[in-house]
Amino acid sequence: MAITVDIDYDKPDLTDDTDQQNEIFLQVFNSGDGELFDRLYRQDAISNFSGTPLTGAERLKFFKDFLALKPALQAKVTHSYVAGDVALIGVEFRIDGTDADGKPLHIEGKCTDVLRRVEDGRWLMAVDRPVAGSLLPE
Repeated sequence: MAITVDIDYDKPDLTDDTDQQNEIFLQVFNSGDGELFDRLYRQDAISNFSGTPLTGAERLKFFKDFLALKPALQAKVTHSYVAGDVALIGVEFRIDGTDADGKPLHIEGKCTDVLRRVEDGRWLMAVDRPVAGSLLPE
């Protein structure tokens, strides 16, 4: 059973607590709200989630389009290291859903994330680098 965590939707914080951070990430991703999900990222953050490094408006557009399809993310943190205002997180993930053409979507792999503590004390994604171990149409 999933743990639910209270989230400030205007200023979400990934925190430096690994379990809480993963739960917040899962809740926001699985909400289907790409704009909310993008708020977990620094303005200058890079996400390779699309397969191409994206930042800014391009990253936001990808998140909005992809999450509108309501894919379901499962993730398990494999390691976490915090040094001052930087955190390095390793994650094994699985995404299941339906693509824009109505075909089954299944993506699984590993992800390396870098979080930074920003000026107001919140922890936000700076680098999101998922690497799919498989792209399997079902």
